[in-house]
Amino acid sequence: MVRRVVVQNQFLAEVARVLSEGCSVKVRIDGESMYPFIRGGNDEVELQPYDASRPLQRWECALFKWKGRYMVHRCIEIQNGMYRMMGDGNLSQIEEVPEEAIVGILSTIYHPDGTTQDCRDTQWLLRGSRWYRWRALRRFLIPILRHFGRR
Repeated sequence: MVRRVVVQNQFLAEVARVLSEGCSVKVRIDGESMYPFIRGGNDEVELQPYDASRPLQRWECALFKWKGRYMVHRCIEIQNGMYRMMGDGNLSQIEEVPEEAIVGILSTIYHPDGTTQDCRDTQWLLRGSRWYRWRALRRFLIPILRHFGRR
């Protein structure tokens, strides 16, 4: 069962509530913290409820609560029972969150041109890993990608 909800970032608490009921949610996310993989305001994402019996893996993206805000970012490291999360469009901010803060897993991205991206696909996760290693260059790469209209 997929329930479609279009909300701005400040309403992601409602998305978290629906996920806690066991439903998947399709939502358009605002913000640029996941650019170039998710284009805020354009792409829709499908989130699945988080299942603690299948812990979040490195390079997967999750919806989690951090300092009172919900956000979708990529898991870059798991250390001492904490998940270190970082947005693909962020230059330095890393959030450290416990497993209980994770409420959903990003499963699919729906682009306006009709294409979709399976967010558990090995190649997509590998691209996320590579993009993380290039984080020192993001300051230069992101404006170039935006200029040429790339994802």
